[in-house]
Amino acid sequence: MMPTLPAIEFPLIGNSLVVGLFALLHILLAGLGVGFLMLAPPAEWAGERRPWLLDAARSMTRFTIVTYTASLVLAVLMVQLLIGLFPLTNAYLFNRFRYPIYVAMIAFLVQLFALYPYYHYWDPLRARSPRLHRMLGVLAALLMLIWVAVLDGIGSSMLTPVSAGDAWSRLANPTWVPLIAHRFLGNLVMAGYVLAGYSAWRLAAAQGDDAEYYVRLLKMGLLIGFIVLMIQPLSGLFYAQAISASAPEAYRQLIQGAYQPWIYAQFVLIGALFLGSHLWLHTVVSTGMAKWWSVVAAGSFVLAMVLSVGYPDLRRVWTFALVTLSAVVLYRARGLFRDVSSPDRYRRPLIRHLSAALAVVAVLTYLTMGVIRETARRPDTIRHVISIPDEARQSIMDRPLSGPQP
Repeated sequence: MMPTLPAIEFPLIGNSLVVGLFALLHILLAGLGVGFLMLAPPAEWAGERRPWLLDAARSMTRFTIVTYTASLVLAVLMVQLLIGLFPLTNAYLFNRFRYPIYVAMIAFLVQLFALYPYYHYWDPLRARSPRLHRMLGVLAALLMLIWVAVLDGIGSSMLTPVSAGDAWSRLANPTWVPLIAHRFLGNLVMAGYVLAGYSAWRLAAAQGDDAEYYVRLLKMGLLIGFIVLMIQPLSGLFYAQAISASAPEAYRQLIQGAYQPWIYAQFVLIGALFLGSHLWLHTVVSTGMAKWWSVVAAGSFVLAMVLSVGYPDLRRVWTFALVTLSAVVLYRARGLFRDVSSPDRYRRPLIRHLSAALAVVAVLTYLTMGVIRETARRPDTIRHVISIPDEARQSIMDRPLSGPQP
């Protein structure tokens, strides 16, 4: 008889935290890469009329290429830790989603054959056919969406698993589509604000045409981040309602239970993004279009939203009031994003520091959302199927996997 191997316990910080740390580092780089890859083809298309956007598209693609290596290394480490520390969970997921995983891996590999020529042969391909070059970028983005959609399906199934049907019907669990929408918009919010923060940093030493380029890039990043931030509460509501309907006890655990501080942290960060964006607009705009009243009103709505975290219906009222105010203020300041202003206007310390702070807050918001999703199903790794104590008590050799196998 084969002896039973004891469960592995990572010293000091525990199994869950060590996997979570590598997962968060991976999704940070991967989320930024996905966000920039989604923005690059539209920027290239718009660059036919605004040449500076061609440079922006190329720079965003370069970031995606550069971060791929680090992101993939972190992903491999995360998977290896999951296999070693949570063997029941790993085997359960792979056996139930084997064919979607194969499709995702094929999509990812084919995507590389589109992405790398898109970047490394940028000038020769554009000289031969700009349309062909743009098609490569669009193809890379679409294949990346397939990869991300499958991973989101597996991740969402850990919170709202479906036991019946084949692998594809299990993938289509109740929170799959809401999570795809929420993470996709989150990628764009983070990418926009990080782009603005990076541009503000480079603007400090830029001169001449470079300074004008980074001013344009700064405004574009802020505009993308702020606009998508105003849309994000809709996807958040969609996702929260899906969790509430399909996993009500997990939803209550987040809103009113032991993990409520994470929800408070999330809304403090979201409120900081809104308020910081209003302050940025007020500081930059000198024509009187954005008045102090908008900053004060935004701060009041943010405070009310955070204080009402435990009362979802009331919180949503304040959230959408904040979104409405933001839309009005951004519309009134629309001329700012068409105007070519002196770079000195954006070199002011407050603008540069505020842009960098918004980038950091956007990253923290994205990571906090990931933590909330993972904690919602605790103490289970697969809700109502496998728990953390299950992993600690038994090795994978002693326990049959639950549910039908493909």
